[in-house]
Amino acid sequence: MTLGITRKLTALRQEAWRFMHAPLATQHEWFAAVLRGHYGYYGRPHNCPALSGFYQEVRRTWLRCLSSQKSRRMGWPEFETLTARFPLPVPRITRTWAQARI
Repeated sequence: MTLGITRKLTALRQEAWRFMHAPLATQHEWFAAVLRGHYGYYGRPHNCPALSGFYQEVRRTWLRCLSSQKSRRMGWPEFETLTARFPLPVPRITRTWAQARI
């Protein structure tokens, strides 16, 4: 990962701890907004591997926040059930080749 993405993920983890005790719907809205913004800025052609890596790190961060609470201990199977109910936006290219040159 590049240094900028590492810094972004560190800031994301710190901010995620603030939302740790918020309702699931609020947490979902915040994580989804983070992903949409990231895809909007970095969604350039040939950047799918980086977008997928960021998506996985965001999912991992949300799972860690949820599993650190005594009342909501969960593993990956429970988290998959949760994300079926509260789906996160999947990585996608948001800019065309012409927009990427600008």
